[in-house]
Amino acid sequence: MKKPHSRLKDLALISAGISVVDNKTVIIENVRKISECNDIVSVIESGRLIISIWGNDLKITSFDTGVVEVNGIITSIELEKVGR
Repeated sequence: MKKPHSRLKDLALISAGISVVDNKTVIIENVRKISECNDIVSVIESGRLIISIWGNDLKITSFDTGVVEVNGIITSIELEKVGR
């Protein structure tokens, strides 16, 4: 049986907050790592997800305390689960 604090840690790792404001802005919370960033794709690890944001003229305009804002012309967002 897992200890309560271990369970909380698991829940925190699962949580990835993603807000799509329009086709020009995506805000991602609980960011652990920016794996790739160029003008057509931004790959961001958040919680237990790898989030790929595809588009044109993409830029990360804000990175503050685990929150990333990606701006540009967003064409698609892919979510890939990592871990269990």
